[in-house]
Amino acid sequence: MSRFLLVNNDNVLYEKISRFFHNKGHEVETVQTSHSAADMLEKNIFDIILFDTTVTDIKAEDFVTLARKTNSNTIVIIAVESETTDETIQAMNNGAYDFIQKPFNFPELEIRVNRAINLRSLRQEADSLRGERNIIYKTENFIGESPEIKKVFEILNKVAKSNATVLLTGETGTGKELIAGATHYNSFRAGRAFVRVNCAALPEYLLESELFGHEKGAFTGADKQRIGRFEQADGGSIFLDEVGDMSLTTQAKVLRVIEEKEFERVGSSKTIKVDIRIITATNKDLVKEIEEGNFREDLFYRLNVVNIYIPPLRVRKGDIILLTYFFLKKLCGDLKKRLKELHPLTIKHLTEYSWPGNTRELENTIERAVIMAEGDIIIPEDLGLPIKPEYMKLEQNSIKIPAGGIRLDEVEKELVLQALKVCDWVQKDAASLLGISTRVLNYKIKRFGITHQQWKKNK
Repeated sequence: MSRFLLVNNDNVLYEKISRFFHNKGHEVETVQTSHSAADMLEKNIFDIILFDTTVTDIKAEDFVTLARKTNSNTIVIIAVESETTDETIQAMNNGAYDFIQKPFNFPELEIRVNRAINLRSLRQEADSLRGERNIIYKTENFIGESPEIKKVFEILNKVAKSNATVLLTGETGTGKELIAGATHYNSFRAGRAFVRVNCAALPEYLLESELFGHEKGAFTGADKQRIGRFEQADGGSIFLDEVGDMSLTTQAKVLRVIEEKEFERVGSSKTIKVDIRIITATNKDLVKEIEEGNFREDLFYRLNVVNIYIPPLRVRKGDIILLTYFFLKKLCGDLKKRLKELHPLTIKHLTEYSWPGNTRELENTIERAVIMAEGDIIIPEDLGLPIKPEYMKLEQNSIKIPAGGIRLDEVEKELVLQALKVCDWVQKDAASLLGISTRVLNYKIKRFGITHQQWKKNK
């Protein structure tokens, strides 16, 4: 559904145009003067404006300037008596999208209007993607090989192609916003706006204005009209993050948008209809919130049509190192640092840490490590995480010669065993930890008769 504004003084012709596009499912307003048009533009966002040059109180080029100043994404089409007037040329120079010569037929007009609607969708998409052009939403490019995250990708691939409302649940930092974006950009709405709102970031009265918009003078400080996020998302998707933090009053209004696809701006009695997909996320237990009276049960059922639970990083340890190397490559590039390697102890430390902040904490940790590392290898201390005592065994001077003496090969065997245990019996990593080649380590393993069940061949 698109919104049309017809500016003309030919009531018979434009009544036919209004009825034609209204029957196509569009919302159409008609005015006869530029002053009336200016009033309408002050109160509404229009997708298409059809301006007839027979309107005498303003020139076409000046009207185009007025319309685009109010909303730069509005498409203006000029209806003219003759193709090659100076007024038409100047209007095109000022930003009119197209002109059409009268008398025109409806199929031709519809073709031009549909082209204009597609252009506006592209402009909306370009605006919504500012600042996130580096994000890749194709699921085949997502990082993760664990069964837990593969299940998430499997559900996502199915639900994205539908128009179902999606509720994303999971701890803070697990990547709910990324999954929300992928849900939109892998859907048939991908060419329209993807609008995001953090419901926990604003107090109730500001959140309502953010979501539904407000009229000038609706409350103290409302010095101009504001178009809300639901209206901006028309035709596309809206992502309500931290939806569990909304007040019960706001929840009731959101429920109406879901059920009836309509709302009013704060301070207005005019009903605005929208066609949007709603994606929400929370780190709260909404069932518990319902029991405690903090969340509406009817809204929960409306939001929870498809639930995608994103597991915490600590239960999908197989993804930790994959994500680490991804962040390492990205951050070394961003910070203009040489690509760094991970010390075997660092790898072990990363996989054993519980990651309460999940993927977001991991990325921040790797960024710190890239900055703090003095050489080309990141050691555990560079991470800034609590270090277990066993990670320090090989770095402390804990070996002391007893009064009765000690055999050097016994000390050497103990060090080799410690290195192998720290590195989960991966010989290549243990050799790196000891500062020797794999060939030398294999020689020492044979010499000391060291074996382990996970080795295919005991060396």
